Amino acid sequence: MKLLALAAGVLAAHTALAEPEVLWEYNDFKMPESVLMDQQRGQIYVSNVNGGPVSEDGNGSIGVISADGKQHTVEWVGGLSSPKGLAQRGKYLYAADVKELVVINVETAQVSARYPVPEAGVLNGLAFDKDGSLYVSDWMGNRIYRLQDQELSVWLETDQLESPNGLVVKNGYLYVASWGKNPKADFSTESSGLLKRISLKSKRIENFNGERTWMNLDGLHPMPNGWLASDFMKGELLRLNSKGKITDRVQLGQSSADFWLEEDQNLLLVPYLMGNRVAAYRFEQ
Repeated sequence: MKLLALAAGVLAAHTALAEPEVLWEYNDFKMPESVLMDQQRGQIYVSNVNGGPVSEDGNGSIGVISADGKQHTVEWVGGLSSPKGLAQRGKYLYAADVKELVVINVETAQVSARYPVPEAGVLNGLAFDKDGSLYVSDWMGNRIYRLQDQELSVWLETDQLESPNGLVVKNGYLYVASWGKNPKADFSTESSGLLKRISLKSKRIENFNGERTWMNLDGLHPMPNGWLASDFMKGELLRLNSKGKITDRVQLGQSSADFWLEEDQNLLLVPYLMGNRVAAYRFEQ
């Protein structure tokens, strides 16, 4: 069964689908949290938490999978703690790693820089602006950091962020997939997460959906007239309209985290944190 014609409107809103057919998968990663495809080099990067998601234990890593899914290396670059969100600019891969931002040269498979953030809660999502600035969400600290001119500093700090996770920069705004207020030890929250946007000029925060449907948003990807987001706790892929309300959903599996959609190949890559699994699906828009 193909993944989902999310944009087709075939199903009523809030309808659940059966688990889709897998194109390929690997089940030996070490708590993968984020995936990113590097088309230029024909490979997919995977962040391995490998332990407590908030632990600075030094046993995290970055894995790699060939773009065709035929080959993989679980621990390609070591020396990290519990890396999560990934972003790439040129030959450099950036990883949000608890209390530091780690930069990896993908041509040498070596760590080339580290930006420590000792006051951070848990660094998580990453997104580049067109000017080269990198925004970093602090999931437990309710902050957004910005890396600009080789300096990483707090750009915004407020409880209104409600545990910011996935980030996307688009049309003068930073879009934020919020997890929900006050995550507990089991990652459940006191309130539902939702989609937000922040003006890059004024830093004004807007909540997209007034109706609070309980969800814990992780990954985020822009789509025509809306968004794709992953709900980590329910294990669902959500289609949100331009106002942030759920229009369709598909069941993937619990702990589906920071996914990657390669639109020109109709390929959806999903890491399953607690399942030690990375899976590829065919995605029909």
